[in-house]
Amino acid sequence: MTRYFYKSMLLFICFSPLFISGQNNTITLTLQQAIDLGVKQNLMRKVSQMEIEKKKEKINEYMGNLFPNIKASGTYSKNIESPVIFMPAGPPFYGSILKIGAENSYVGALSFGLPLFNMSIYNAIALGKKDLELSKEKLRENELELVSNIKKTYYNLLLINESYSVMNKSYLHAKENVDNIQKMNKQGLVSDYDFLRAQVQVENIRPNLIQLKNSYNNVMGLFKVLLNIDDSIHVTIDTTLIYDENIFSNINKDSLMAMENNTTLKQLEIQKQLLKAQYNLTKGAMFPTLTAIGNYQYQSQSEDYKFNDYKWVKSSLVGLQLNVPIFAGLTIRRQMKQVRITSDELSLQQEFTRRTLQTQINTSISNMQVAQEKLNWALQNMNMAEKAYSIAKTRYNTGQSTLLELNDADNALTQAMLNHIQAKFEYLNASFDLEKLLGNSLK
Repeated sequence: MTRYFYKSMLLFICFSPLFISGQNNTITLTLQQAIDLGVKQNLMRKVSQMEIEKKKEKINEYMGNLFPNIKASGTYSKNIESPVIFMPAGPPFYGSILKIGAENSYVGALSFGLPLFNMSIYNAIALGKKDLELSKEKLRENELELVSNIKKTYYNLLLINESYSVMNKSYLHAKENVDNIQKMNKQGLVSDYDFLRAQVQVENIRPNLIQLKNSYNNVMGLFKVLLNIDDSIHVTIDTTLIYDENIFSNINKDSLMAMENNTTLKQLEIQKQLLKAQYNLTKGAMFPTLTAIGNYQYQSQSEDYKFNDYKWVKSSLVGLQLNVPIFAGLTIRRQMKQVRITSDELSLQQEFTRRTLQTQINTSISNMQVAQEKLNWALQNMNMAEKAYSIAKTRYNTGQSTLLELNDADNALTQAMLNHIQAKFEYLNASFDLEKLLGNSLK
């Protein structure tokens, strides 16, 4: 890394709203901070930005053709055999052959050309600008994809963390039951089998906790890659966000059907405009070109190398050069026809993409609506499962039911909580997919 990058990171750390612990090497990120950091630091986004810079330089290259083209040249030649001129056969020359020039020849020249009218240059500049516009839209597409992945990963971490809390709660229930059953077993109120079965229940839950921890670490590793954060830095996230009821909102289907910001459709439209610029560029080869030209020469010839005795002669000219294309084997017209066919292909692709997007948007909205219904159902079921577990625990402690009934109630409560988490995950995934399809944020 360069010294400049280190300075930039130091300023960022000092003045950003993130909480960074120097002792623990820890960063605490909210969702928005994670998005901002990812957009700023993601490596693939930097590649897209460099592509834009390259396209800008390409436009400058095209525009450079509008400036004068100035060249300086120098030539030295030694005549082994001097060039000759054949004179006419009749008087006064009678077909004689005359040698011209000297043994050594020196020429220094300065020439320039300035395009006064060249349609190909103007069309090339227009083509470069459209290509730049396409690259910017691809950058926006990459940002939308990046933001969507960051959101999904962030909420995935929250949901794994919440799942861990649920499983840990079940684990604590099981340990509490072991303690109670152990006391009751000592008093002869329950059998040894119940005590052993309660211990097995505890050990059955422990692998799930280990697996969830491992899943969290794996997803956190992906999260750091997205944000381009060094793996040695410990990252914590805002765990209260998942409980924000505002993230689950009612869906207005009519207001979400606009597709004018969809990046795929925008890129197809820009590609059509790019083809139009390419068509004009090809057609521009059929137009005349007019160039202002100039030349200045300084030259001398001699039979020896006595430079101080040389006679140097100056010559110069200015003028206009007109080139008019007349016939090129119909190649230009064939190229123009190919561009028109490609443009028609893009129109069909646009229509197909539009219809596909409508289906995808409908699917995402439908998935969100189903997930909302699941959320409502899962919440009610979770409340009932909590009451059922409380009743089962009381019944078992008073000897009115078996350990199997208590374990079954605990399993039902755990499953109800996990179903609620799964419904959240489905809703959020569908909403992020919808955001990406629409090309903007729902919030």
